[in-house]
Amino acid sequence: MRWLRKIRLSATAAGMACIVPLAVSAATPTTYTDSISGTELPGATSTQGSFAGTASGPLPGAWAATIDHTVLSPNAVISAGTFSLATAFNGQLAQVTGNFANGGTVKLEWQAWGCGNQVYAVSDSLNDVAVSTLTGKIASSGVDSFAATLTHYRTSIFGFCVTYAATVSGDVSLTF
Repeated sequence: MRWLRKIRLSATAAGMACIVPLAVSAATPTTYTDSISGTELPGATSTQGSFAGTASGPLPGAWAATIDHTVLSPNAVISAGTFSLATAFNGQLAQVTGNFANGGTVKLEWQAWGCGNQVYAVSDSLNDVAVSTLTGKIASSGVDSFAATLTHYRTSIFGFCVTYAATVSGDVSLTF
């Protein structure tokens, strides 16, 4: 019977040895902050803007975002939207996605006299951030952030103020 007790203790110890490495291998979330730059895509409205560009930093790649907001006059409140980043993660092609939270802001920071350029601060949280590869979802996180400067380039044409281009630059922080 003594040998049976030794076998049970050995089996328990072996089982614990299998469990401990699993607990130790659980990754601590890491925050990745990339600089982003890009342009506003044609077709923007007074309540929606779509953007695309490049990200540089620990998750370099191509990014895109669509931001829905209240009427821009002169400020707006973000109501919804999507963010995506095509990058590499752990040696695999990956896509990071997230949703803009309700309540972020598009705030006029500066405007040139007359029909001159406008500079806005865009700030919001990203919810439901997830990283996916060709083999499936590999990570997700809680709340992350998007902060950028949006510049509208404007001119007067036949007495009407027209935005003819827009650029965006800033940072996106993603934790997973």
